[in-house]
Amino acid sequence: MKKKLISLLLSLIVILSFSISSIYADTNNKGKVIYLSLNRTSLENLLEIPIIKEKTSNSGYVALMTTKGDGSNTDQKSFASIGSGVRANVLDEDYVKFETLNENEKTQFEAATGVKSWAIGNIKINRNINQNTDNGGYGATLGMLGTTLNKNNLKVALLGNSDIKKNDDLKKIRNLALVCMDENGRVQSGNVDNINKKDDTMPFGISTDYDKLKSETKKYYENNDAIFVELGDTYRLDEYKNNLNENTYKSMKKKIYQNINDYLKEVFEMAGKNDTIYIVSEFESNLDYKTKRRLSPVIKFEKDGYGLLESSTTRNSGIVSNIDIGVDIINKFGLKNELMIGKVFKNVQDENGIKKVLKDYERIVSINTIRASVVNSYVGIVSASWVIAMIAILFKNKIPKKEKGLGREQIFKVLKELIKLGLIMPLAFLTAPVFQFKTPAGLVSGVLIVTIIYYLIGYFLFRKDDIKQMGFYAFLTIGLIIIDCVIGTPLMKSGIMSYDAINGARYYGVGNEYEGVTIASAVFALAVLLNYKKISKWLAVVLSLVILITSAMPSMGANVGGAISESVAYLLFILLIFDVKLDLKKIIMIGVATVLVVVAFAGLDFLMGTESHLAVFTNQIIQEGPAAIFNTFGRKIQMNLKLAKSSVWVNILIVSIIIIGALIFKPSGYFKKIHDKYPMIFKGFMASFVGCIVTLLVNDSGIVAASTAAIYILIPIIIIGINMIIFDKEID
Repeated sequence: MKKKLISLLLSLIVILSFSISSIYADTNNKGKVIYLSLNRTSLENLLEIPIIKEKTSNSGYVALMTTKGDGSNTDQKSFASIGSGVRANVLDEDYVKFETLNENEKTQFEAATGVKSWAIGNIKINRNINQNTDNGGYGATLGMLGTTLNKNNLKVALLGNSDIKKNDDLKKIRNLALVCMDENGRVQSGNVDNINKKDDTMPFGISTDYDKLKSETKKYYENNDAIFVELGDTYRLDEYKNNLNENTYKSMKKKIYQNINDYLKEVFEMAGKNDTIYIVSEFESNLDYKTKRRLSPVIKFEKDGYGLLESSTTRNSGIVSNIDIGVDIINKFGLKNELMIGKVFKNVQDENGIKKVLKDYERIVSINTIRASVVNSYVGIVSASWVIAMIAILFKNKIPKKEKGLGREQIFKVLKELIKLGLIMPLAFLTAPVFQFKTPAGLVSGVLIVTIIYYLIGYFLFRKDDIKQMGFYAFLTIGLIIIDCVIGTPLMKSGIMSYDAINGARYYGVGNEYEGVTIASAVFALAVLLNYKKISKWLAVVLSLVILITSAMPSMGANVGGAISESVAYLLFILLIFDVKLDLKKIIMIGVATVLVVVAFAGLDFLMGTESHLAVFTNQIIQEGPAAIFNTFGRKIQMNLKLAKSSVWVNILIVSIIIIGALIFKPSGYFKKIHDKYPMIFKGFMASFVGCIVTLLVNDSGIVAASTAAIYILIPIIIIGINMIIFDKEID
């Protein structure tokens, strides 16, 4: 019996030993993370470092990332956003003073934070925590990356700094701590103070001591699961550049890159086969920022394959967001944090990935460079044409009639064609990318070419019927939007009047500008088809449903505001065309139906795992409760107030209100005449007008969406008015 018990005990010990070994092996197989910060460096500059150029030729995954934080763009906010997994708001570097704390400083830190100090901390961390809490608009919690690692017993170390001299005083810049600190501003171990050396041949007379950094890296690598290293020389070089001429800048740059090259060689040799190495520039150089080259590189080295990085945040190979990096790091260890809304990187195999990224970047920068001027010109032309037309209508009797030359009718004919450009341009902006132009001049040329083509097609097909011509443009526009949504919105990603990665407000799906276009162009196109009895009312219902699904589906158009405003506009339009009498009960039913539509799309988002903006919003509600709703809509209101003061789009809304107000009073009975002559089109105007109001309320750029929707209401109203008043003499 005794022997059996001993045998059983030994068997249990052996089994337990194998289990522990297996668990240890699984943990060990995940490898470690080595995060290397080369801040203020472009992808082109990184490729000048020999070891990076060599490695990326057959390994590693590359992307350009947005560097936006919450509010203004700064180094600190980008670093903090990486560590938060959400766009974060922090103060400037004067409050990012992370140091190795002495006993006195530890006492101060513990008194300020109420938690035990670690090796590295920031006595002023509460200033940044409070700044983010009080002024942040995205619900970020600082230090989620470090907190997640620490709570799961993973050790974190921080090395290096970007210290500079200012007025002969040392200015401590340790921004990388914002990435790896915990929520209390602590880092477990590392060396951020005693890592540099005096070198008068380098920027600010300071250089990273690479011999010391190499030994410290090996030391902390052995005892930690994640090590974060700030190679501050690239930041110092960028800050010092204005003190140098071209030759001295190149000389310093060459020396710095050689030092970095030698250091990186040792890191790659030291790293285990299961380790992951990130090389990141958290912010762009001063020159790149000024020239709108506001995407920074991130390279991820793993054991298999090479190509591009992609994430569900952007759905664009080679373009990611800074909020994705922290999420990807914790995912390396099989961890998640629901407060981090960034997405895990996907590796996309592509032998020509770097060439593709640099080629796309040229187009992205060109769009960002000309976007404001082109859109402002478009809005200016549209607004001016409306004002001129209304003045001409109101003072029509002052314009002389002429049998020959430029008389009243000729002037109004020209005005009508000019006004129609407002309907053609959104279509032209969406189509121009097919030419694959990349320079600013090429992009503008593409828009002008397709504008002329569309105008001529519409003019020669329907020159005797303005309503058919306008309906044709609206039908083409909504048709192209739907096709684009189905195939992944490649046209919107490349269009001038859409979104761009540098602005980072949206990366995929139907953008704010085209949300308004989708609402009103669809309604107007269907109204015209119904007016001429080209489709049945039930087919209009089916088409409305198709447009709603494709433009709002998380895997396609993915526009939450669009789902709400389109549902209201399309449902109202359907009720109106079926002559359903509207009362409070029907209005409540529209509201309930809209909520159900949004809930259905949210459910589909979770089931399909598309992780769209709607899923992010839903997750925030689950995590934070009703406060997330108030925060989101508070941010939307703030954004709209900001746009009301600064956006050129507000001009269209103002002009629209003035024109509609004027037409109510003069000429008398104008809208009743439209209702009597074109009942379906008038019902479309009513539905679109309500859609305008809803999108203004529920979208964070509601002014933009409402303005683009108004284009498809006001242009037909003005042109119908010109025909009735000037040419058909139906209204005096």
